[in-house]
Amino acid sequence: MVEVRSWLESSKKRGMALGLQETQTVLQRLDLTLPKHIIHVAGSNGKGTVCALMATTLSLDGRENVLFTSPHVTRIEERIRRNGIPISPREFDEALERVRQAALGDENSSEIELTFFEITYLVAMVASQGSEVLILETGLGGRLDATRSGPATVSVVTSVSLEHRDILGPDLPSIAREKAAIARPNCPIVLRDPEDDEVRHAMLDEAMNAGNSLLGETLESADASFVNITHGIGVVDEAEELATAVFEKVGFSTSSIKKAKRILRWPARMHLLSKSETSSHPYLLDAAHNPSGLRRILPELEQSIIQHAPRNANGPVWTLLFGTSPQHDLSEMLSPLHEMCSRIPPTQIVLTRPHGGRYPGVEIEELLKEKWHHQNPLTSPSAPHAIEKLASDSADNVGLVISLGSLYLQGNILNCFEWASDENLSLFAKH
Repeated sequence: MVEVRSWLESSKKRGMALGLQETQTVLQRLDLTLPKHIIHVAGSNGKGTVCALMATTLSLDGRENVLFTSPHVTRIEERIRRNGIPISPREFDEALERVRQAALGDENSSEIELTFFEITYLVAMVASQGSEVLILETGLGGRLDATRSGPATVSVVTSVSLEHRDILGPDLPSIAREKAAIARPNCPIVLRDPEDDEVRHAMLDEAMNAGNSLLGETLESADASFVNITHGIGVVDEAEELATAVFEKVGFSTSSIKKAKRILRWPARMHLLSKSETSSHPYLLDAAHNPSGLRRILPELEQSIIQHAPRNANGPVWTLLFGTSPQHDLSEMLSPLHEMCSRIPPTQIVLTRPHGGRYPGVEIEELLKEKWHHQNPLTSPSAPHAIEKLASDSADNVGLVISLGSLYLQGNILNCFEWASDENLSLFAKH
């Protein structure tokens, strides 16, 4: 299967494409029998957590499900989980070959060039056959995301923030519209209340005019409902409230959601690694990658520092390890982080650069231009180098390592710690 993996790898040169018809054409060529229930989730923050929580709940209830998320943290198969476990490389490759053949076409149909994301989405669609439920996380936006090219029976939009303004629109109502455009005609869409009248109106207007004629859909209203989230709760608690609303809407039992929340292990999201797992210092990893995402996790993050970091006479001992993908406004993105560092000062700050993402990580020289809590942050060219440097330092100087800024950075770290097994990447322990 080397050839088919090479074909997938070669698709990266096509970059990102926003459009639906070519992906839909390949999906139609595949002629799949898809699950009865397809849950499509969009949002700026928290959508992956909602997806993971719903998949874990369904697995506990014995309802076979397939979950598609992106990007992957350590290896590509984790983009597609069946009952919480990444599918095998063999199954991935077999599904990938089916997608490749459909994309290549035949004497009656021309070849269609797909992007990396479009291909992995279609692999998930192939893998979902025979399951009862398919959960799809959008890649970017909603209206023109490849995941919108296929059907869904219920849609969900989590919190919305200013992101990808060059693609999704200049302001929050515009961005909210793009995400709410995953609404399907005559199907439910569950919307996290944005707590803003203009944004709420934009989302509701989009839902009331659901459907994409280019996909052959009839333009009809969706069944829209807003969920008022309890003020001040954490990311996983918010996911619980949204998952409960979705399950009630489609008639699934909600009795296992609380247990699922307790046992959920979502890699690189508030992910604590013990000293025995790193062979050096404890690490806490989180993939929050925009200002609103960082603000949302700060209360839980500060509590984790207080709970897990060793202490000296000056308070908790912890090290900030930071690297990020390109930001619309880097200073704005760092603002909540600086606020936290002023409340609970880190012993040291290490700036690095994530590798392997869609876009090159922000150069360390650019990060150094920002005003940090320490006048002279340390620097490392990569996560492996940073880990090695920290491992050679004493626990008294390092304490708890908090890694923030990019999912790709957390993936770099987890790969250093050889975290790519099915057991480690499963959404919950199987014993």
